[in-house]
Amino acid sequence: MSPWTADNNSNEETTSTVKEEVPRMETTTPTQHLEQAIESFVEGLEGLESTLVKFEEALLELEEGALEEEAPEHQNGQNLKLLSPSEVCEELGEESAVVYCKLRSGEIPSLRLGHDLKVRWADLQEYVKGQQHLRFLGQDNGFRER
Repeated sequence: MSPWTADNNSNEETTSTVKEEVPRMETTTPTQHLEQAIESFVEGLEGLESTLVKFEEALLELEEGALEEEAPEHQNGQNLKLLSPSEVCEELGEESAVVYCKLRSGEIPSLRLGHDLKVRWADLQEYVKGQQHLRFLGQDNGFRER
């Protein structure tokens, strides 16, 4: 009879003890878990920092190229030149307070490159066209600018 089965005619239970060698796993303490987590976190931060540095370098190259006098053109023919708010003031003949108000409100589209505020040349041209169109409509309706 097998040690794993009991005789149906017998009221005695048959038990067997099996001893099996279980390999001991190395136990890690909570401190070791924390150290491993911190190491992984630092590695991730270093990778992120490296990626951010590459991104900043690419932005600087783009900005330098776009700020040059002969800015490159995009595939659709748009000028990629980026203007500073002071350059926008010069182009529009407006005071800086007026231009900054229009930039904050979104009336003149803008973008941020790092800490700098820039306006795409094409966006400024669209804004100017819209202003000319509004002036033209105002003159047709009998309204004149002061």
